Amino acid sequence: MKAPIWRALMAVGMKFHHFADPRPPSPDFKIVIPSRLSPRGGTFRLVFYVPAAYFSDEDDTRFPVVVNFHGGGFTLGTGTDDARWAASVVQATDAVFVSVEYRLAPEYPFSVGVEDGTDALIYLAAHAEELRLDPHRMALSGFSAGGNFAFTVPLMLHDLRNGAGRRTLNQPLTIHDAPSSWSLRRPPSSKTLRHPPSSMTLRKAPTSHLPTTQFQSSSTLSLPRPYASRNISSKGSVVKLTDLEPTVLEMANQLPDLTILCIVSFYPAVDFRRSRAEKRATNPMPTTNLSPSLTNLFDQSYLTPSGCDLSDPYLSPAAASDDFLRDAYPEDIVLYTCEYDMLNAEGVAFGERLSSPAIGKTVHGGLIRGVQHAFDKKPNPISFPKAADQCYAEACAELKRVFGGRSSVDDRRQLEQDYEVFRFDGEEEGDVVLEEETTELEEEQKRQREQEQQQQQQQQHPDRIINAKGKAAVQWRGWRRPGPISESAP
Repeated sequence: MKAPIWRALMAVGMKFHHFADPRPPSPDFKIVIPSRLSPRGGTFRLVFYVPAAYFSDEDDTRFPVVVNFHGGGFTLGTGTDDARWAASVVQATDAVFVSVEYRLAPEYPFSVGVEDGTDALIYLAAHAEELRLDPHRMALSGFSAGGNFAFTVPLMLHDLRNGAGRRTLNQPLTIHDAPSSWSLRRPPSSKTLRHPPSSMTLRKAPTSHLPTTQFQSSSTLSLPRPYASRNISSKGSVVKLTDLEPTVLEMANQLPDLTILCIVSFYPAVDFRRSRAEKRATNPMPTTNLSPSLTNLFDQSYLTPSGCDLSDPYLSPAAASDDFLRDAYPEDIVLYTCEYDMLNAEGVAFGERLSSPAIGKTVHGGLIRGVQHAFDKKPNPISFPKAADQCYAEACAELKRVFGGRSSVDDRRQLEQDYEVFRFDGEEEGDVVLEEETTELEEEQKRQREQEQQQQQQQQHPDRIINAKGKAAVQWRGWRRPGPISESAP
């Protein structure tokens, strides 16, 4: 089947997925930004989910931001697919969540999606003041193909910062066919506003020094402008705002200063040097693999038209050198893989490599036993999977910590209450967060839980090797690490 048909089917599935209680929120607003890295130019959208405090009049408040990339084999999906993950992030971390609607293959094959993701990160940092974002508290997240972008975007950004010459940041172009305004959904209640309900003061960064005679607008978005007012007396009221002007950095083709504190990646594809047949063979339950018709569509759409090198780190981050990964990635990485997934083996190998002494990253998350690829995206209109809910909560606890908040050990280990999780980095369940001390009683309770879990694992799975920390080793019998790399196409 062609990509449009699969997109329609996925849209139906996502409607069922979003129907289950608690229902995910609608976006607060969307903006359209220009492409500056792709030679094809054009525009794409950013979808915003924001905390209620975002609408307050405390203009000096800057919010951390999570930039997310949806899944869909680089060919399917939209910026609202991860609305449940967005709701978890906003509620748990008080961060702004921005989902990138990168352009899809086959219309836009490799490496347009990576370029769009990098463009989005640069744009958000360049316009951090208008958007009330803290460019030094940024994180990336993604699912499947989007999980690939969460690992490849930092590599492209690192090359841009160091003048590697692989991509050129172009001056943003004026968009002539853009609508004159966009709309912003009003906050859930006027009680979140400090101004009277009849109006709200919004602001932008100073732009009086910009060469506006040479440039009209960098995008079609509607963003806060000085003294822009709105009427929120009715339920359906919206804010209509004018276009955002370019910053000095954008006009000068300079990169903004930004800091990525964390990468959160769920069941990503990280190594396209291996054939699909090799990957399928690593899944101990082959019936849970994605169908060949679907994976063939993905590969033929994203890889074949561009004739890309399968060893390009912008496609296969596992092919990057240790030095490249060490320099481009933040200290904290949250990585989840699924036992019944053809991408599990490469994900585990990548996580182990990132946490090795050669690279030295702190890798949280782990391999979740008994779940398959996209276990959190099931088209079930009745209920949201418990494993997914706990997985999201764990990841949010890590984000909260890196953003400067407090998170308990139990918050960061919720999956272990009901599921087996192999912490492939060897991290102990008893590790503590620096901001939060534990009592002797809590430590004793943790030790008892560890002993009980070790005994249960040994009784239930005597064929597995239990390591010194009481964790089942990732290389359990029945799971095979991939063999030598094949030169065949994926």
